[in-house]
Amino acid sequence: MPRRIRTLFISVALSLTASAIGIALYLAPMGTLPIADRVGDYIVHQNALAHASAFALPNVPSYEEPNDTIVLIEIDELSAAGNAAAGVPPFPFPRSLYGKLLERLHQAGARVAAFDVEFLEGSADPAQDRAFAAAMRKLPTVLTNVVDTTTSGRLGTESPAPDLSPAAAAIGYSSADTPGGYFIGQPPEILAHGTRYRSLAVATVEAFTRKHVADIPLVYGRMLVLPVHELATQALTGRAGAQESSLSIAQSVPFVIALTEPVANLRSLVAGKIVLVGSTAQALGDFVTTADGRVPGLYMNARFVDQILTGTYIRAVPQWLDLMLIVLLPLVLALALAELRPSTGILICILAIVAYIEITIALYAYHLIWLDLIHVAGAMLLATLFTGLYRITVEGAQRRLVTDTFGMHVSPQVVREILAADDPRASLQLRGKRVKATVFYSDIRGFTAMSETMSPEEIYSQLNEYFDAMCGIIFRYGGYVDKFIGDCIMAVFSAPFQTPDDTSKAIRAALEQQWLIAEMSSAWEKNGKRAFTVGMGINTGEVVMGNLGASSRMNYTVIGDDVNIAARLYNVAKGGEIIISETTYAEVRALVDVEEMEPVSVKGKAAPLRIYKVLALKVTP
Repeated sequence: MPRRIRTLFISVALSLTASAIGIALYLAPMGTLPIADRVGDYIVHQNALAHASAFALPNVPSYEEPNDTIVLIEIDELSAAGNAAAGVPPFPFPRSLYGKLLERLHQAGARVAAFDVEFLEGSADPAQDRAFAAAMRKLPTVLTNVVDTTTSGRLGTESPAPDLSPAAAAIGYSSADTPGGYFIGQPPEILAHGTRYRSLAVATVEAFTRKHVADIPLVYGRMLVLPVHELATQALTGRAGAQESSLSIAQSVPFVIALTEPVANLRSLVAGKIVLVGSTAQALGDFVTTADGRVPGLYMNARFVDQILTGTYIRAVPQWLDLMLIVLLPLVLALALAELRPSTGILICILAIVAYIEITIALYAYHLIWLDLIHVAGAMLLATLFTGLYRITVEGAQRRLVTDTFGMHVSPQVVREILAADDPRASLQLRGKRVKATVFYSDIRGFTAMSETMSPEEIYSQLNEYFDAMCGIIFRYGGYVDKFIGDCIMAVFSAPFQTPDDTSKAIRAALEQQWLIAEMSSAWEKNGKRAFTVGMGINTGEVVMGNLGASSRMNYTVIGDDVNIAARLYNVAKGGEIIISETTYAEVRALVDVEEMEPVSVKGKAAPLRIYKVLALKVTP
């Protein structure tokens, strides 16, 4: 299979593997793996919204504007500890104290009060419940019931005390479902034992607006909650008892102060508004874990009320769209990476992933549209990683194969051409092929006698200098160094690719080598070294080209009668001569001036072969 098709096929398979991982995590039950399932994706979106400026998003809408309709009365650390001077005992408070608070809120003009405090059992003193109930009849009040999952998996409910329920304007549940340990939202309504229970936030808004709340967008059956931000607390000038909100969207006042400040001072704070009462003291433990950390449950209910009143909802794209993107985008990146150079492809893939993340965050920040981020981007990243590693590993192995076979025998350009082939292995024709080639041999004359007067170190040094210079010329003219036989060089012009001017390149390379040998010999003599001459033979004909040898050790070479002829010719050549065959001369007749020599006999040939000595390149008129 050609490399390109094989790479595309494997890239598709790797991208689908990456998508399968993304889909498995996407479809996992919420909370199974909070850092990698849909809960984790929600948390990433919430954190990104909180730090939208870091993503260079200009003019991001603020979802933290104060809502003048909501006021919080907090059972904070100060209030929970009690205040003897104000007649407030330590928490838990007697229910008549909540009745007193409602009386004051009624006098101050509050429109609705809602308690994120449980009153599940009757008081030991029935008078306490009666006082609380009497106050609830004056100011519409929403109480809390608890809905829990039983050991059998069914929903169990616990309602407020019997003396309190009839006096309440509404009852809403406030239980927190925390998949994976995170509070992400709450159903506006749940069904338990055939009864529908509205959430505390929905019941409170309905009591305030006197309208049924409908058409809340749900994601996984929940109204998703926006992040909340807590602020430092300090007194507000001109409002006795009021404090700068510890929740950015609402004003708040401590429970103990709401009981002691003059009603006239409360009026400007609570008149015509929703008053939410609940605990924020650490010791009381009414906290949930969100993307922003541990937050009082009271703040979550306040945020729900704010979202319902302002119609600010998080909407998720259809599930099919998320799943389609998890499959499609990694596939596109894998195909791009399969077609491009690995370094270029990886860079483009990374830029595409960053662009997708920016688009996803922008949709959420500007429009509160939840488009999956971590599973799509994660699958894109995995597809890039898998495909990139495949290409680097496999193509690296192919490069090593080509380099091991040719790297020290041909010019870098030839190596690049082999690697650029659709299938480098196929381009090598490892099984052998018949081609027309020009075979070159050169041999140092008198080397044996010369070596007898030189040390081994001197011989190796001078030979390496000679071979390095000769091979450089062969490479420059597109030749392939087949092998070194002692002081002999065998090269092939046209291996592994054939070009129309292979023969002329071989002649030009031989002439340049003879010129350089003369120059090097002159320099050697000046330095006290032995000079030498070289005889060369060149023949053009049909050879078999390919890997030859054992399964454990092969050599890319050429064999055939025309190889033997070239070997015969270099033996005929004297030092400084270039002897070529008749077939070679036929192709370079217009290029060189020659002198015909005495024909030579070659083993296996009946008639002697006509041969020619190359004199020089012809002078162009």
